[in-house]
Amino acid sequence: TYIPRSAHRYARKFSVREIASFASHRNYTALVILNEDAKKPSGIDIVHLPQGPTFHFSISNWVEGRKLPGHGNPTGHFPELILNNFRTPLGLLTAALFRTLFPPQPDFIGRQVVTLHNQRDYIFLRRHRYVFREKRTTEKNVVGPDGKEVKGVEGIRAGLQELGPRFTMKLRRVDRGVQRASGQEWEWKGGMEKERTKFQL
Repeated sequence: TYIPRSAHRYARKFSVREIASFASHRNYTALVILNEDAKKPSGIDIVHLPQGPTFHFSISNWVEGRKLPGHGNPTGHFPELILNNFRTPLGLLTAALFRTLFPPQPDFIGRQVVTLHNQRDYIFLRRHRYVFREKRTTEKNVVGPDGKEVKGVEGIRAGLQELGPRFTMKLRRVDRGVQRASGQEWEWKGGMEKERTKFQL
């Protein structure tokens, strides 16, 4: 599974509020609802238990892990989490939501990392395995922000192998509490700002 310590259930007969109540009584901290269209993920709703809020995301550019060129096979280790470029108050709230989905202490022996990168209100999600290797003769040394070579890592390089799946999310709405699909009480929804150059996350 993408999210460690999670359980998968089909819930065709119950409402979101009923499922949230079942999950909170069993000490789960979040409820993740995956929406599909023609057997392809189209959206994801994340409910922070027990009282909310509820985040609604749309999903685009879904690529399964086995369709990625040179992909690796994921293991059961807890991944490291990188949250990049979440700067506004709404962005910090969204980053805190993702932080609660993953264990606070990763398994470093698995060398897996999940990256959530926010760029222009689109969240790019990638999963990689990293490996340290020797520096090739054609490669230059690592330089710091000041332009000088970093001491202690002269002969070390890191390689990445994508595990997948890879997809892009966009936050569409944040509901207060645990809401129905129509979202009667919302805290924020896309399109509230009229300035097209202002980004929310």
